[in-house]
Amino acid sequence: MAADVINSLLEYARAAAAAIRARVAAVVDVALAAVDVAATVFVMNEGGRFHRRHLLAEARRHLALVLRGRRRDPGLDDRIVAAAISTYCLDISEPKTVRGLEAGYRLIPI
Repeated sequence: MAADVINSLLEYARAAAAAIRARVAAVVDVALAAVDVAATVFVMNEGGRFHRRHLLAEARRHLALVLRGRRRDPGLDDRIVAAAISTYCLDISEPKTVRGLEAGYRLIPI
């Protein structure tokens, strides 16, 4: 009897959660995501030096958390990284390889 009540409450809760998720659109604020990504990457890298790939990985983690498995717009992760780089990062190192000449490869936070 008690198990039936608990199971029915669990079913109601799951149905309500599914209905709420279906009605609520996940919205990604690119500017807020850029702040989150830049701050997280800065804290995680010793000396605050990092590459664009670090920002991109963190942007993808951020989107996975915010969107909770929903599809994202193509290029949204790149837009977040571009916003983070242009607003919060500064390139300070000399390129040592051909790859190092690419925009956004050598970065530190401003």
